Amino acid sequence: MKLKLAQTQPVLGDPARNAERVVEDLYRLDEHVELLVYPELSLTGYVLKDQVFDVALTLKSPEIERIRHATADTGKSVMFGFVEEHSIDRVYNAAVYMKAGEVQMVQRKIYPTTYGMFEEGKYFSGARVVKSGFAGDFKSTMLICNDMWHPSLTHIAAHQQTTLLIGMINSPSAGLGEYYSSAAGWERVGRFYAEIYGSYVALANRVGIEEGVPFFGGSKIINPYGEVIAEAPLDKEAEIEAELDLALVKRRRRELPIMRDENLDVTVRHLEAAALEQNNSHE
Repeated sequence: MKLKLAQTQPVLGDPARNAERVVEDLYRLDEHVELLVYPELSLTGYVLKDQVFDVALTLKSPEIERIRHATADTGKSVMFGFVEEHSIDRVYNAAVYMKAGEVQMVQRKIYPTTYGMFEEGKYFSGARVVKSGFAGDFKSTMLICNDMWHPSLTHIAAHQQTTLLIGMINSPSAGLGEYYSSAAGWERVGRFYAEIYGSYVALANRVGIEEGVPFFGGSKIINPYGEVIAEAPLDKEAEIEAELDLALVKRRRRELPIMRDENLDVTVRHLEAAALEQNNSHE
């Protein structure tokens, strides 16, 4: 399967304009590309603050429907991020996967980022479910930015037989403190998950500056051996693509059978005990 990542600079607070770009990209997509992936909140931009309820969409909103129709016309698949309106007072940082005119799944961010410069918890609700579905022959899971930093979620995805883990991110250039680099950190995380789980990992980041916050780009596609096989430049829009080979996943997992040998009963028993202890400490 040929995968393409679009490293974009969305227009802040303008879902219609950003959706139109996705539509245009779908219509000009090379016939050999099966899946096009955009970063987190690609229809709205990131630093929304109080705009978040104004730009929230449902799957029936015209902007979303326009993209769905484009996938129907082209037969292509796309994943993109948006603010999902769930109810009058509840919104999610969400990503949707569409294929040939059909919505395949919606993944909502489980851990809205609320530390350092990030304030998502003031606006977004947190979800509770990790979903997966097929993109071509690849079992795929979308995790949104901070969720990639929670190994519990990637472990769940791995046990859902994920062979293509997709991180849709909005990572700023600045790290957390003097010893941390965002760009280096994301590469380490992506390569670790790829190698330990024997999966392809795609990291789709954005670029541009919003409200004084620069986003660095550096999107990557990583093979099951932890090797970066496609990489976008820093600080400018770009598209990258790579051919994914399911046979490579199978070979890697036979060589390093981490998932085959995993005893979920051990994991679940210890997590249940930890959860009980955590709940008791809050009483």
